[in-house]
Amino acid sequence: MFRPYIPLLAFALAGVSGRAQMVPGPDEPAPPAARPFFSRVSGLFSGDLPQLDSPGAVKFILRAHFGDLVRRDYLRVDTGLRWALDEDFEVSGEADTFFTHGLRGSAGYGIGKFRFGSKYVFERWPTADYETSLGLNLDLPVGHPPLDMTDGHNHVTPTVVVQHFWTSIPRLSTFAGLGVDVVSDSSARGTWGTNQPHDDTLSFTTGGVYDAGQLKWTLTGIYATSALITNHPTPYYLLQPGLLWYVPKKLTFHAKTQWIVGLNANASWGPDGFDLSLGSRVRAEITFRQVMDKLRASTR
Repeated sequence: MFRPYIPLLAFALAGVSGRAQMVPGPDEPAPPAARPFFSRVSGLFSGDLPQLDSPGAVKFILRAHFGDLVRRDYLRVDTGLRWALDEDFEVSGEADTFFTHGLRGSAGYGIGKFRFGSKYVFERWPTADYETSLGLNLDLPVGHPPLDMTDGHNHVTPTVVVQHFWTSIPRLSTFAGLGVDVVSDSSARGTWGTNQPHDDTLSFTTGGVYDAGQLKWTLTGIYATSALITNHPTPYYLLQPGLLWYVPKKLTFHAKTQWIVGLNANASWGPDGFDLSLGSRVRAEITFRQVMDKLRASTR
């Protein structure tokens, strides 16, 4: 039903980058000096918050799924780049790779999925305590990945997210979002996950982040339904509490790489009944500009 409108959605989101930045009015309070940055960690914290790296920053992302060593015949390693073109707009791209780790059977090697994204942020809008973003994400399975690596379908997901920073509780921020997931068949094989929507869905997301320094406590709730956009009305619910630990530099010998360790629980309700699972991730982020600055300093 929504597929004919995908080009219009993509055009609308891309066109936002040409708009002037919205600034607070003269009667609004002065904006806070700085706000913490929270990385989206797939599978642990899926909230795509309206926050960007510093303008011009290019980050290399590396995430290995070490649990695959005991649960699968292959190891997944996700690699990608995130580039903040300016203070309002960023683009990103990732490739989900896999290879046989040799501890069990044989699954081959290759790329199983590409992931692309873009995000435009309206800073201090609608008021100084808020940030708002428009995003567009694409998930595209490719090649011949193992059957349980992808769901075998393309996903085009435009989103809008609003985040509120509480002046009375500076460490706390809350957020709410609306998204549409447009699903289509891909050339790659795959299988659906537990309580994963099989059709186009409209999703409502809400949650919060408590910034305790190196530790970030997160809570996300998602309600998704296909009732409003398809002929198969099915509701889905997800509750996802989690914890992200930004490893201190002193524990990594002051390396420029930012290591992030995450733990979470996933409680879902849907056509497959109730399901509860635990997850963990280790992610590395390397800012190229920091690396170049270090190289320049060493040659002086």
